[in-house]
Amino acid sequence: MSHESRRLWSWLIFDVGQNMNCVHELIYDSLDRWRESHWHIHQIERYYHQPELFRYSVNSFIRAAKEVPQLLMMELQRHPKYASDLKPLITTLTSTALYSVLKKKRDFIVHQGSLELLSKGSAGITEGRGFKMGLTFRIEPWESSDDAYERFKAICRQDKDFRAMFGPDEDSVPCVERTWLMEEFPAKDLFDVTIEAWEATGATLSKIVITLGGEAIPVDKSCLHSSQKIRMKRYSQQDFVQSVDNAK
Repeated sequence: MSHESRRLWSWLIFDVGQNMNCVHELIYDSLDRWRESHWHIHQIERYYHQPELFRYSVNSFIRAAKEVPQLLMMELQRHPKYASDLKPLITTLTSTALYSVLKKKRDFIVHQGSLELLSKGSAGITEGRGFKMGLTFRIEPWESSDDAYERFKAICRQDKDFRAMFGPDEDSVPCVERTWLMEEFPAKDLFDVTIEAWEATGATLSKIVITLGGEAIPVDKSCLHSSQKIRMKRYSQQDFVQSVDNAK
């Protein structure tokens, strides 16, 4: 990409006026990697219920997010304000507990092996938001939500008392809800962790751009769904009845 093309791309992305192009050009690669990490969050959202593709997407997000402060230091180290104003902003970001974990995970992924994640879940019926009736249901980290749902149906076929707990109810549909976790953040869904990291990185980039004389960068997550929505996968009531109640 030519220098002029890079300047144009920066303007198109942030739309802050022609006089701000030079500010964004100073940290073009850092901004580009931050945008890349946002794209990976969408893949995490898309593949939330497919363990291998989900893990690959998390891997990619961690690598991209971890590289933003590294690129910032490379791009800004010769700037007159680097030691006094810019480096402290980068250090504040990288010293957080969240970024410390991302650094360790990224180094492990690159140099040692695969990312290990934890998974937990529930199964039952819903009428919209949340469970109408649900029970804790083991979902292994290597198991897709669809496979877990098939196990749930098999239990319903074998145990009529268990099956009776979930209907019949014309207004409800069967569902599986799963949560992905990191050992370091046992109480926070991994999807929320990635969004938090992306927002923190964006906030730092925005402060840096302001320090360089530009306008604040919008850190907008309105294009993302809530973790509560993506954690639950709904299934056909007709298929459930046919598969469980009418199975021969």
